[in-house]
Amino acid sequence: MADLFELEDLRKLLRLSVDEFDSDAAGIARRQAGGWLSDATGLTAWPDPVPERLWSWGIELGSIAYNNPEGAESEQIDDYRVVNDVDRREAILAAARSAYPSPAPAGAGPQWSFPAPDWSWGPQEYTGQGA
Repeated sequence: MADLFELEDLRKLLRLSVDEFDSDAAGIARRQAGGWLSDATGLTAWPDPVPERLWSWGIELGSIAYNNPEGAESEQIDDYRVVNDVDRREAILAAARSAYPSPAPAGAGPQWSFPAPDWSWGPQEYTGQGA
């Protein structure tokens, strides 16, 4: 299975030096972005090579997860307020759902085919007690 994006690409997108970049946290952010996209697209493995739109969605979701690991909607310190990318994340996932429509959400119905019930049986057939 191909990686959704390379950690080095994420570091460059975030404009962090090698010393500032936490590759362990970035790996977790990549897994988190992959989970979000997998849920939205229904893909269980990334194609190799990863298509551009999956890559761009993935790396942007990875940057959101890396910069905001707690998933906070906003943060305020004194008069400085930062609104995080919750709306952007949902827009990306909506685009992914639209581009990769799934027939039905997981667990939405039976996963197998069953024969129609045979209602012609009476008590004598399944209990062995004749009428």
